[in-house]
Amino acid sequence: MKKNHITRDSIIVGLALFSTMFGAGNLIFPPQIGLADGTQWGWGALGIVLTGVILPVLAFWGVNNVGTDVKCLMGHVHPKFYDIYYLFGCILVGTGSTLPRNGATTHEMGVLAIFPNVPSWVTMIVFFALVFFFGCDKGKVVDKLGKYLTPLLLILLAIVLVKGVISPIGTPQDTGISKPLPSAMLTGYLTGDLTVGLMCANIFIGGILDKGHTNPLERKRSGLIVGLTSIVALGIIYIILTYIGACGGDYYDLSVPQTTLLSGLVGRVLGGFGKVCMGLAVSLACLTTAIGIGSTGAPVLNEVSKGRISYKLWMGIACVVGAVFGSFGIQNIINYVTPIFLIMYPICIVLTVLGLVDKWIPNDGVYKFGVAVAGIVSVGDAILAVAPNLDGLRKVMYMIPLAEQGFSWLIPTVIAMVIGGIVYRGKPRYNYGETAVATEEAAK
Repeated sequence: MKKNHITRDSIIVGLALFSTMFGAGNLIFPPQIGLADGTQWGWGALGIVLTGVILPVLAFWGVNNVGTDVKCLMGHVHPKFYDIYYLFGCILVGTGSTLPRNGATTHEMGVLAIFPNVPSWVTMIVFFALVFFFGCDKGKVVDKLGKYLTPLLLILLAIVLVKGVISPIGTPQDTGISKPLPSAMLTGYLTGDLTVGLMCANIFIGGILDKGHTNPLERKRSGLIVGLTSIVALGIIYIILTYIGACGGDYYDLSVPQTTLLSGLVGRVLGGFGKVCMGLAVSLACLTTAIGIGSTGAPVLNEVSKGRISYKLWMGIACVVGAVFGSFGIQNIINYVTPIFLIMYPICIVLTVLGLVDKWIPNDGVYKFGVAVAGIVSVGDAILAVAPNLDGLRKVMYMIPLAEQGFSWLIPTVIAMVIGGIVYRGKPRYNYGETAVATEEAAK
């Protein structure tokens, strides 16, 4: 591919990255944040943009900075960490949570808005049949997402969002919230997009390479454009959805279910036509995310099983599991996945930051100690999320700085990384064999 096509190619891949991250959680969470924050909705929008938009893109950049494969990054923790993380992420998070959540959201907010009498099992069959169809051809996933599905999604969303800004349904009210920024940042965890940024990085780096941009510098330039495209698209949508939620304070309170809130707001903005547009947008948003997640997990399981589980076989298994779990309903899925994300997100943040500054990291001890401590401390937060009445654990956790803000892992992790760097001083760093790292070093 000619160099003068790098911007065009990168935007296509960037739209695919955007569509993969823009799924169920992205639609239902911002309006709820806006409703809770009222006049301080701007802080809420900033919070979810930080953890739900910028961090996931930084994760992609972190992987792209280290090499062409996420193994290049995760290997610094341990050579087998990639396998463990991906098995856990793909099976428990991707297949057990993200896929069914997108199927359930498609039914509750997409299909029912247009066809109110359709049973959920019909939606699940059709939805996951489409996921299988688009995801089975792994070589064309990026192009299918970026060229066809994403532009249609953006057009449908634009109709709703523009009307919501031009003709707001109300005025944001003072809700008395004291900490809108950290609260919104924690809500951004629930989108799960940081894990997506790491898990799906290989797909989008592969999309860059497939378009001929294999030179290390050119690959990184393309990756920058890919990330910025996704940030702009996601950021604008998040901010506007948060504002629309803030304007709904005269009609709804915080007890309203997330799906009901979004449907109600859209109905007030555009009436029945708006519900149809949002229903289609929801369905497409969920579909693109499910395709990205499914197509990421399939090659991982194929590799780990040494070819015994084929790409298409796992896609089929994932789609069946997604259809079954999707029948549980959105809120039940969110409830059981919350503690999982509370553990995974801090680990992902550590990997993201270290990937971005990798060339200044003295040794792998920084990775090893940082990831270990972030995971251990976060287990305490996850337990409290499930069992908030454990006063003894709460007292212990709240002795840690920033625990009340939901970031108990941060300070201990930084200290652990410093200690790890000292302990592993002088020891060689992990090198993932024939990777882009070696290629880049040879090219310099």
